[in-house]
Amino acid sequence: VAGAAPKAPARQAPAHPARLDAREQAFVAQATADDAMQIALAQLAMARSGNPKLRALASRIVSDHAALNLQFAKLAAATHGSKGNAHGVPPGSVSAMKAHLQALQGAAFDQAFAGMMVNEHRKIIAAYEVAAKTSADDRLRTIAARGLPVLQGHLDEAQALLKGSNEI
Repeated sequence: VAGAAPKAPARQAPAHPARLDAREQAFVAQATADDAMQIALAQLAMARSGNPKLRALASRIVSDHAALNLQFAKLAAATHGSKGNAHGVPPGSVSAMKAHLQALQGAAFDQAFAGMMVNEHRKIIAAYEVAAKTSADDRLRTIAARGLPVLQGHLDEAQALLKGSNEI
């Protein structure tokens, strides 16, 4: 047809959804809140513990969770600022855990910290497993899948410390 505008080429669907769905956003909120909580507790452990194995674990927790948090921040920026819902770790819970640890010293501190890391890592690993298997966003699935062995390593080390193992 003369004078008709040329048709624009058909656009393919984007490789990634523009936004994360509510379930994915809730996971990101949970994971980033968990990262912040574990970093805060691990920094306390690095300052207060005399156990070199526990301090080494705490140092790895700080660096690994900071790296995970950076990946989530990049994902949020790429998904047009998608933000998670308030399904993270309640701020009062972090304060209570820190206060509990600050009241302890020596082996009691080390045992309490290792116990907290076991409990918290078990919870977040379960959430990562779901996200790695069910997220519609392949970037989020990748972050979760790559994070799992890191988190499992933290859990294994914390469990060994809790049992007084010499494996670490």
